[in-house]
Amino acid sequence: MTQPASTEPIEPIRVGILHSTSGPMAASEAPLVEAALMAMDEINQAGGVLGRPLLPQVGDGASEPGQFSAAAQHLLSVERVVTLFGGWTSMSRKAVLPVLEAHNALLWYPVHYEGLEQSPWVFYTGSCLNQQVEPALDWLLTQGKRRLFLLGSDHLFPQVTNKVIKGQLKRRQGTVVAEAYLPLGATDLSHTVAAILAAQPDAVFSTLNGPSNLPFYQQCQALGLTPDRIPILTVSIGELELQQIGAAAAGHYACWSYFQSLETAANQSFVARFKQRYGSDRVTTDSIEAAYTQVYLWRAAVEAAQTTATNAVRQAAYDRRWEAPGGTVYCEPNHHLQKRCHVGQAQPDGQFRIVYSSPAPLRPLPWLGIENQTFPAAEVVVEMLGEVSACVQSSWELEQQSRRLEQVLAQLRQEVTQRQQAEAALRAANAEITSLNQTLQADNSRMSAELSVARQIQRMVLPRAAELEAIADLEVAGFLEAATEVGGNYYDVLQTDARRNGVTDRNVTLALGDVTGHGLESGVLMIMAQTAVRTLHALGANRADLSSAQAWQAINAVIYQNRLRMGSQHHLSLLLLNYCKGALTISGRHGEILAVRHGTVERINTADLGYPVGLVADITPFVAQHSLDLAVGDGVVLYSDGLTEAKNRQRDRYGVDRLAAVVQRAWGSSAQAIQAAVVDDVRSHSQGHAIEDDITLVILKRRV
Repeated sequence: MTQPASTEPIEPIRVGILHSTSGPMAASEAPLVEAALMAMDEINQAGGVLGRPLLPQVGDGASEPGQFSAAAQHLLSVERVVTLFGGWTSMSRKAVLPVLEAHNALLWYPVHYEGLEQSPWVFYTGSCLNQQVEPALDWLLTQGKRRLFLLGSDHLFPQVTNKVIKGQLKRRQGTVVAEAYLPLGATDLSHTVAAILAAQPDAVFSTLNGPSNLPFYQQCQALGLTPDRIPILTVSIGELELQQIGAAAAGHYACWSYFQSLETAANQSFVARFKQRYGSDRVTTDSIEAAYTQVYLWRAAVEAAQTTATNAVRQAAYDRRWEAPGGTVYCEPNHHLQKRCHVGQAQPDGQFRIVYSSPAPLRPLPWLGIENQTFPAAEVVVEMLGEVSACVQSSWELEQQSRRLEQVLAQLRQEVTQRQQAEAALRAANAEITSLNQTLQADNSRMSAELSVARQIQRMVLPRAAELEAIADLEVAGFLEAATEVGGNYYDVLQTDARRNGVTDRNVTLALGDVTGHGLESGVLMIMAQTAVRTLHALGANRADLSSAQAWQAINAVIYQNRLRMGSQHHLSLLLLNYCKGALTISGRHGEILAVRHGTVERINTADLGYPVGLVADITPFVAQHSLDLAVGDGVVLYSDGLTEAKNRQRDRYGVDRLAAVVQRAWGSSAQAIQAAVVDDVRSHSQGHAIEDDITLVILKRRV
């Protein structure tokens, strides 16, 4: 009987991709992530590996060796990947080695490197020195370039590479005229270019890495270091960097095992697929091709071993051959690949024109050929060469620590100097403060007396309780609390008996003002405003006249002219309410007021009834009026923004809504009781927090 096909999902094979997707190396390494993902997608479309799809997990080395180690640990122990693809700098590769050994996992490393290493947990799919640096040096020597300037980034690959170059040049009657190492990511290379021009080498051999190449070639071009004068041969930039550098690198040279310009069917197909996937403006490079190729090499080894187990895959990878985009590659038991070598000249279009190719694939000799020698001490020499790489690494690390220590010491010296200067300045400041404090004490005594007088004047101009009680038709209760000794708020109540047609009408005018700011200057403007209003009233202005545009302009002119004379920036909002026989007329601008009619609280916005007083020369066009009818028991509540903006310790404002709610609840009481209820509620809200602006509150309620 036929068994039904399983509906269980096929478990994917989890694989890790470990590159810098942040930091100074991200621009170079991010395309290698893309190349690996492209290979994995192609493999999945072709049926996967051992019939299972690949599930890539990407880790970020962040351009720091320590982060590479941490990311590798995460991928292997948390993400449970079976192998890793990635790395760029030798320091990042070496940082991962202990993690690989602890997990018995393989790293497939796609970048050229200095050799002198053969870890059983790494397959090196880029070129080693005898496959790139030695052919490049040979080619330069055949061109008659024997006096070389060695330039590199300050990390392991350039340091070891240049030691090998110096040894070979000495053996072949060449000369190193000078060498320089720059921090990764350095951008000001003008001194380095000047040093090259001063040394006048036949050529520059560059292992400069990462983003420093762009300013280097640009500054070379700007300072006259041209290919016909001093050519540069690099083993660190490919088409990707050349695309960014542009014409500044045209005519100079590079040496790689792969160029995009290789005219083979396999390469043209690879380039076309890469561009179709990532964009027609994209380019392929030696490291991109290696990052792509090594995924297929791993698949071939896994298929041969019929398992992803590390030991079996390692054995199956030996002697494995694959037709890569750059040509046939062959994996030797020393974990390196046989590859061809090419020298290309940079073109203005961002590609390389191949000017030399090795006749056949070059065998990888990571130990500089010593591993092929048969003399008795060969193994000892190989071991010693391994120590060279380790010593260079340790030396580099010590130098970095020394530089960091120098920076710390320099910073400490600077801080000590700054502290000494600060102490001297502090002593001088203390002496000045002492003198100023003595002057200030004298000024404070004088100002205290002046403010005390001004405060008394302010209180004296406020209406007395007897004046308010004398208004027969209305209940009026007023409250003012200044934020400083002298406030910029005021209120006033005026009444006039006017006889018209044999009938006496009692007019009541209520004024509420709020000067911007507070303090002595605001208090002076407040007294000016109060005086101007009272003067107009005393001169016989009736109810209609006092709210007219002419009356408002008279008040404004006084304040405006005095403000200019004082050199003050202050002005005030002013509101005038005129009441007569149940009719209330409102004019002036002062935010909102509350009207309580038939037991309902209404909010009236006065923004369109006037303009700030004293701010401009003429406010006549802005003056308007609003009228209300007040029945017995109706009234209005006037308040300054200091009341509604009063804050508690949490910086929450009191607000108009809360004010309206308190007024609504207390309106059945007397005006004085309503005022007391509001003031108590504001203080309850403030929780003892100091008021920040003057608080003014006036309750007007019709009695009869």
